[in-house]
Amino acid sequence: MNIDMGMDFDLGKMSASARLTATFRNYAIAERQGNIEVDACLAKGEVPKLNRGYGLDGRELWISLNNLYQKTRGMDDYATADDIVEWCKQYAHPYYQYGPIAEYKWNIYEDVEQWDFDTNVIDLFSFNINTIRKDLEKLYRDTHLIMMFKKCLEKLDISSDLSHITWTSEYVDFDKLPQDKQLMGIDNFLNEMDVFSMKLILDENGEMKIMPGFASVFDAARFTLSQYVSISSDYPTYYGDKVGIGTCECCGSLFIKNGNRQKYCDDIECKKERNRRKSKTAYRRKLQEQHDDSWAWTTKSGKE
Repeated sequence: MNIDMGMDFDLGKMSASARLTATFRNYAIAERQGNIEVDACLAKGEVPKLNRGYGLDGRELWISLNNLYQKTRGMDDYATADDIVEWCKQYAHPYYQYGPIAEYKWNIYEDVEQWDFDTNVIDLFSFNINTIRKDLEKLYRDTHLIMMFKKCLEKLDISSDLSHITWTSEYVDFDKLPQDKQLMGIDNFLNEMDVFSMKLILDENGEMKIMPGFASVFDAARFTLSQYVSISSDYPTYYGDKVGIGTCECCGSLFIKNGNRQKYCDDIECKKERNRRKSKTAYRRKLQEQHDDSWAWTTKSGKE
């Protein structure tokens, strides 16, 4: 994949693919026919906040959705719905399966009646909690597999990556396979991945433009994941090289690394754990040095 550094396009910034998205102030959680539904709600005279993009750059969006899955894994549906609603209120509504927000409708920012009808009457901005849970899980699993494949192709140690992939036995001995078998396995997986399409649309100026046909935040996250793993590792970290993303050794969350050696995310508790481990390591090192000095002195005295 070739990237022109002079273009108005940076990995993760998604300026070439940013669509209009909506952020709603309120949501309702309701059970219908045994399914939990999440409905965006608008008060009288209210319209959602419209964004160019997803409230995060592409790389942060991708990481945030992975960590949202990790946070809600094992929770019941109602507790999960609460956390997902908070994410939506902070960033963007996750699904646009009935089509993108029409950018050429210049009065869209003030069209209270249309927004009320679309949101409160015909529920265009509603989704099933089981649907988003499945999408979060699939993105999480695909992310860890593809990042493992990336390291494998670069002939790096993937043993720690394989230890995190516990949901399938298919890749248990992947690091022991000959290269042709590894390439075949990677190719088969990529051919079965969800794809996103390119579409010819009308932009905000009423002109035709080719853009990714994203129907959800998950499409946008996969777009960034695809960029991240397809760019050569000799690009700078800013453009997504192999050390740009890390897994926190304390909480297991994905995070954007500030440097090659960073092992912990910026969460306060993770920083505390990092400091505790550093203190223990320093203490053990001091004891070892004292032991070595004592052994060296004893040996020297014996010779004398």
